[in-house]
Amino acid sequence: MKHLKTLLPALFLLALAACVSPEEQAAAAAAQRQADEAECSLLGFQPKTEAFANCMLKLQEIRATEDNTDQLRRANTPSPFWPYGRPGYGPYW
Repeated sequence: MKHLKTLLPALFLLALAACVSPEEQAAAAAAQRQADEAECSLLGFQPKTEAFANCMLKLQEIRATEDNTDQLRRANTPSPFWPYGRPGYGPYW
């Protein structure tokens, strides 16, 4: 019981820290766009051209593919809290 009183507030604070406001999301998106624009400019593409737009699009596609790969990897990684892999797929079902 003593550990539960310590654990619950810690879990609550952890869950609260994971929340991101819309303003923070917009700021992160703007920062990512600026970084992409800088990258495309560094690669030699001129702003407001079709090649520059294609560069920006390609960077977004690469990021989306990486995010998808990370999500698939997490989904296929067995949980350390469930010793039989994903529920419903273990040796006892």
